[in-house]
Amino acid sequence: MRLLWSVNLLEAEALLPRLEALGLGAEVYLDPRGLGDRALLERLARRLPGPLSAHLPFWNLDPIAPDPEVADLSQRRLLEGLEAAARLGAERAVFHSGLPAKTPLAGALARVEPLLEALRPLVERARALGVALFLENTHEPAPGVLVELLEALGLGFCFDPAHARVFSATPDPFSWLALRPGHLHLNGTDGVYDRHWNLDRGEGDLAWLEGLEGVPWVLEVWGDPGPSLRFLADRLLTAGG
Repeated sequence: MRLLWSVNLLEAEALLPRLEALGLGAEVYLDPRGLGDRALLERLARRLPGPLSAHLPFWNLDPIAPDPEVADLSQRRLLEGLEAAARLGAERAVFHSGLPAKTPLAGALARVEPLLEALRPLVERARALGVALFLENTHEPAPGVLVELLEALGLGFCFDPAHARVFSATPDPFSWLALRPGHLHLNGTDGVYDRHWNLDRGEGDLAWLEGLEGVPWVLEVWGDPGPSLRFLADRLLTAGG
């Protein structure tokens, strides 16, 4: 099983000893404030333990925003993040579609065609760099919103069950498994906010994880992931033998 810990680019160097002590790989959130620091990216590329994943910038970004300047900035920021992921030596990168919160199903489906065109340069550049792209569910109200994007662009699916529970109209994780996730973001939630707690807090049954041991599991928790590791060892991994 490939277990990774989500860390911010600006904090990754300080967290290297903890990553090594826990024996975890890393998923680096490419904080836009550090994207231009090539020296930092080069140091981390030499020192970060594998397997390595990257999370592209996402705050306030929408590749097809109604304001063309926002859309242009969003597309450029995603490409900049992808270049930084390649410099780190990341084998995969996760990104968001930029869907605004509380968009109804009809509105989410209407975005699919424009998104296909807006994301093609990102997909083509990822292929050239050898970085696999994974689209993460965020505010999508239902799994069906992502089907055409994943299939037409050849993207992998990153499943975040906390996002499904808090943001979508389809909280049941089994409904999302039909998209065949190749990457997982795991954290504890109270079902109201995206808390990013350790897995021993909050609500939610992780029995649906059975059979997904072959894909990376990213502990997307704020703070030390030790409690999540103990939770997995005590409640899930041991149950599987």
